[in-house]
Amino acid sequence: MQEMLRKRLIDALADCRVRACPDAELDEQPRLDACADENEFASRVVEVGMHLALRRRLEERRGEIEAALKRLDRGCYGDCEECGEEIGLARLMANPTAQLCVYCQADSERGQLRRCA
Repeated sequence: MQEMLRKRLIDALADCRVRACPDAELDEQPRLDACADENEFASRVVEVGMHLALRRRLEERRGEIEAALKRLDRGCYGDCEECGEEIGLARLMANPTAQLCVYCQADSERGQLRRCA
């Protein structure tokens, strides 16, 4: 089962790398100082902001996947980082990077855990 999850993580990591925009693409973005009017400027600002947000999210996701692969290598993958119990297979199938069991995740979302995210 862990090998299947490892493959899913590796595939997800490859997908992040494919979807990540290469640095050269940043140079190809429209220049903000070459806008014809305020509306074009506003549109370009939004476009650049969305592009940067997507890159930041892909980098975060890549970090989550790499951390999950490291946990697999260390032999602690699938163990809740808060209570130490096993994270359910259904949860890992839905989110292979999960670090908390469903109960600790719910507590975390309610602000009841002291650990930092």
